[in-house]
Amino acid sequence: MLKHYLHILGKGFINSYSQLFFADSKVFAWLLLLSSFVNPIAGLSGITATIVALLFAYWIGLDRNQIRYGVYSYNALMIGLVLGAQYNFTFSYIIVLIFGSTLSVLMAVWFSSILHKYKLPALSLSFLITLWLIIIGLRSYTKVEMSETGLFRLNEWYSLGGSKMVEWMNKMETAGIPEFLEVYLKSLSAVFFQYNIISGVIILLGLIIWSRIAFILSIIGFIIGYLFYFSLSGEFSQLYYSYIGFNFILTAIALGGFYVIPSRASFVLAIIAMPIIGIFISGISGLLSVFQLPMYSLPFSATVLLILMLLNQRVYFHRLILVPYQYFSPEKNLYHYTTNAARFQNSRMFTIRLPFFGEWFVSQGYDGSITHREEWRQALDFVVVDETEHTFKLPGKEVTDFYCYNLPVLAPSDGYIVEVIDGVDDNTIGESDVQHNWGNTILIKHADGLYSKLSHLRKETIVVRINDFVKAGQLIAYCGSSGRSPEPHLHFQLQALPYIGSATIDYPVSYFVSRKNDSYTFHEYDTPAESIHLHHPIKTPLLADAFHFVPGKKIHWQVEYEPSKTENINWECGVDAWNNSYLFCSKTQSYAYFVYNGTLFYFTAFHGNKKSLLFDFYMATQKILLGYYHGMEIKDRIAAPIFHNTLTVCLQDAIAPFYQFLKVEYSSMFCSIDNIYAPNHIVLSSSVRALMGNKVVKQRSYEIICSDGLISEWKIMRNNQTILTARCINEG
Repeated sequence: MLKHYLHILGKGFINSYSQLFFADSKVFAWLLLLSSFVNPIAGLSGITATIVALLFAYWIGLDRNQIRYGVYSYNALMIGLVLGAQYNFTFSYIIVLIFGSTLSVLMAVWFSSILHKYKLPALSLSFLITLWLIIIGLRSYTKVEMSETGLFRLNEWYSLGGSKMVEWMNKMETAGIPEFLEVYLKSLSAVFFQYNIISGVIILLGLIIWSRIAFILSIIGFIIGYLFYFSLSGEFSQLYYSYIGFNFILTAIALGGFYVIPSRASFVLAIIAMPIIGIFISGISGLLSVFQLPMYSLPFSATVLLILMLLNQRVYFHRLILVPYQYFSPEKNLYHYTTNAARFQNSRMFTIRLPFFGEWFVSQGYDGSITHREEWRQALDFVVVDETEHTFKLPGKEVTDFYCYNLPVLAPSDGYIVEVIDGVDDNTIGESDVQHNWGNTILIKHADGLYSKLSHLRKETIVVRINDFVKAGQLIAYCGSSGRSPEPHLHFQLQALPYIGSATIDYPVSYFVSRKNDSYTFHEYDTPAESIHLHHPIKTPLLADAFHFVPGKKIHWQVEYEPSKTENINWECGVDAWNNSYLFCSKTQSYAYFVYNGTLFYFTAFHGNKKSLLFDFYMATQKILLGYYHGMEIKDRIAAPIFHNTLTVCLQDAIAPFYQFLKVEYSSMFCSIDNIYAPNHIVLSSSVRALMGNKVVKQRSYEIICSDGLISEWKIMRNNQTILTARCINEG
């Protein structure tokens, strides 16, 4: 219990520092902590305030995850840094610091609760309001004395390190650094309410380590702010003397890559925001001077909140994409978004399955030359054919001679029956009933603005009624030849309106397998093309069981390394508060998040040690179809940074919002099966390739063996040689 308690507070403490730059990097956080101690009293005050806020938040019972991320304590940290730089560290001061830190937690919760309704962050509003209240209050507290820190800097440096410290610091201050760079570094140090180049250099180092995109944005933001003041003959010295130059830097990072997916448009947005910051600085400074209050981060908070509110009110979203899930890094936000956009671009669409059992044939597709024209061009006609692609058996003069006639028709997805037409007779072969164009028809509502229509059904075989709720795959009728249907077939379309005869819409079928001769291709959220054989993916029980990891399930592996080294590794399956399933390795504290939907097993994210066994399993089984099709290849993409080397990724980071030359391709293939009807042994192979442009720079291969209802063994291969074998020794 104590260990868990200290773990939460420890994470919260270090994350409080990185939160000031929207980061979760431990290295960056420690460098920021170090930079705060260029002024030791300010650094000590920052630590004290952060610990007080964390303890209070934990004691009062606030959300542990929020505490762990430093959400409730980074405002207190800023208060400690500001007050520590201005007041003597006395007992009276400590009392004010403790209760000021506590007040900042109350303010943080209040602002977060209010702004959350509008999908907005609280930023540093808690810090500003709390600090202003403290500053006004301290004017009446005589025992809290102003510090002379900064007035006698030579004496302070001498007390810290003697004459050598004084000599070194003087060299740093008079190193002949260009004014622009000096102001930039001091503005960086001003984020931690310092006023020196040393802090700026330390923070700059951490910024580059954490994010190359954020570093570039900080330069762009500062240059635009610099030029804005210079072009208007503004008093530029105030950019660091008043600790407000960092507003340009933080705003550029926030809008260019943290709250908005980094892109050309986000960089333009960051540039547009800089003059707005300048106007805020010039205008608000006059208002606050009346009360003798500092401005600090107010321009940053106001500008970012106004622009994010604007983005939330948009109707069209073709550019400036807000970050859907925060990874606390512009690079991670960008790479995860672009990869997931390619992998799951249609995943939010309603799941629509093929409305039949077995293999059928698309006799007429979108823009078909017979009847799929104009407003009704996005429709599909299905029939069943034999080996010669004939739709009937001889003599072919009766509807019963046609293979699809009287076959079951299924609901393509969950929904409510909103319209039914029945009682129309089947046509004589070659004739059409244009008076009852659609024949016997069922119209199903799946969601607002999404309906499916199934037509030309056989008379008196419809087994559902209006207002019935149907499940995907449920029998609803049988195929016929009623209406405008010269021979039996099933007409299928998606539409936006609840009327029979409404115009069609372009909407994909979620999963299906097409066949050409003996070759199969898996389609995911695709529109069936005309003249293809297709069917819903057939699940293989062995694969479905092997990749079905239910919460609480434990997997124990015996791992053999080459040469002759073994160890046992344990995993456990769990589900988080957002209902996301994951595999967890306790040894490496690694998580691999996955989805199992009955058709596919695929991973969505990995967090942890990339040298762990779980990471290789994540790579090996990135995407697995749960039905065996010999020789079928399943392809997917993986975020580039997860497999390319660090230096190469850092080079791409600098231009990633504009162009990405690195990619990682995944493929899996079914190799062998012992019995196609009742299998007990299936072998799959998979590979991951890192590409720079079109050149393969790194590759890893795997072999996965499924037997007895589980993944019994899998291997990591290099140059066709096994370098690691993991055998399942217990699962349950």
